[in-house]
Amino acid sequence: MSISRRAVLATAAAALPAVTLLGSVHDAVAAPGTAYYIAEEGDDQAAGTSESTPWQSVNKVVAAINAGQIVRGDTIVFKRGQTFYGQFTDLSGLQGEGRITFGAYGSGEKPRIMGYKVLNKPEAWKNIGGNQWQIELVEGNYTGNTLTGNANVGFLLLDSAFHGRRKFPDEAKLESDLEFYSVRRDEAERVKTLTVYSKENPSSRGDLRVAVDGVIFQAVPNMTIQDLDLIGCGGHGIQVRDVGGVEVLRNRIRHIGGSHLREERDSSIKHWRYGNGIEVYLGGSDVLAEDNIIHDVYDVAITIQGHQVLKPTEKEPVIRIGSSNVHFRKNYITRCSQSFEVWAAGPEDKSQADTTSAKAGIRNCSFTDNYCEDAGIGSWGQEVRPNPDEGGVHLLSYGEGLPIELSITGNQFINAKNAYMYRSPEHKSPISIDRNVIQLAAGQKLQQQRSETIEQHAAWSQATGFDANSTFTVAG
Repeated sequence: MSISRRAVLATAAAALPAVTLLGSVHDAVAAPGTAYYIAEEGDDQAAGTSESTPWQSVNKVVAAINAGQIVRGDTIVFKRGQTFYGQFTDLSGLQGEGRITFGAYGSGEKPRIMGYKVLNKPEAWKNIGGNQWQIELVEGNYTGNTLTGNANVGFLLLDSAFHGRRKFPDEAKLESDLEFYSVRRDEAERVKTLTVYSKENPSSRGDLRVAVDGVIFQAVPNMTIQDLDLIGCGGHGIQVRDVGGVEVLRNRIRHIGGSHLREERDSSIKHWRYGNGIEVYLGGSDVLAEDNIIHDVYDVAITIQGHQVLKPTEKEPVIRIGSSNVHFRKNYITRCSQSFEVWAAGPEDKSQADTTSAKAGIRNCSFTDNYCEDAGIGSWGQEVRPNPDEGGVHLLSYGEGLPIELSITGNQFINAKNAYMYRSPEHKSPISIDRNVIQLAAGQKLQQQRSETIEQHAAWSQATGFDANSTFTVAG
């Protein structure tokens, strides 16, 4: 079996948390427009336009965008080897024309953009009995990311260990170490609490952080995100939704997901959680995600998915027909519940779906030359998900109600907890899956919904039409 450069990256990424990955070919400061520099030793009252006069915080960058100081054509660069707290969830106020670029300067490891709230104040907790401790997630009770007031907690991180066993107030009480639930008491979020099971004050046990719902980068049109280390968010790392011209290059994306998505009263799974590394939602087009390292994600590392919107509503005001020209290549993925996901569906009334126009569905998209290993193996998300059979796979598809033109070729899919793919029901979309390397343990199924094992790959390929020219190996 041929091992590509991604195999070398695999060895490097396993040495968490601190590792110097491939250096940038060109840092973002080479872009036109004004460059703004951010460094831990900076001052938000400084000019921000040189290495000698840097700003200090993500908060300042967001404020400058909202004030019209930072405009399209500008570049925002963070100092390598340093840590910055915050997120770029709403950049809709960005003015001007041209490309906006976020990147790095200096030498060393990629700059870390962290979405974590840091719970470093033991005095903020209340002992409510039964080894349960409660804290209000309000300003003053935490440090770290102060740009969001969200209290929808995806997971806890105590020192370097994930604790993702989230319960809900309508379920059984907390009874195991560091199980938790978070509560939003009303729609205005006037009361926001986190309750944790612990025999001692949780903040006295070490470096305690929580990842809350949101997105570290919500992409805007003509945007480049490169050479950054994006860490600690209960929603997505990067989401591309209803915009185009987005580049995601040479980033590291980790510690993502687990927040509450929705409640379904008539389902065997009442509470659904979510969170992806890079998500391109239907309506996002002309996207390139290349040379990224993605790991420790609750759901899927990379996905293109979504529902059509043909009639704008207050909830969904943007017409959303399809996505095109979205390409994921040369990425390294490990320890996510799934490596790559695709699905596309019509409106709730599926009879009204647009399936015939040239823009409908997913068109001219690809997932190529990626190195994906250990799907669901060593994955904190896989360990706590309510539907474990649907995780622990490299390829995932829940529905293909719209046309999907997608090529999944030239990838290496190495080791999975459950199977190579989960694809239900059987679909007939023109998805090309071929010329990959697939390695599974002896006796593992290739597809969760079928019986063929890795040893029976020829019969499976003949039955499904997939991977006829791929290489199948049994792990030693």
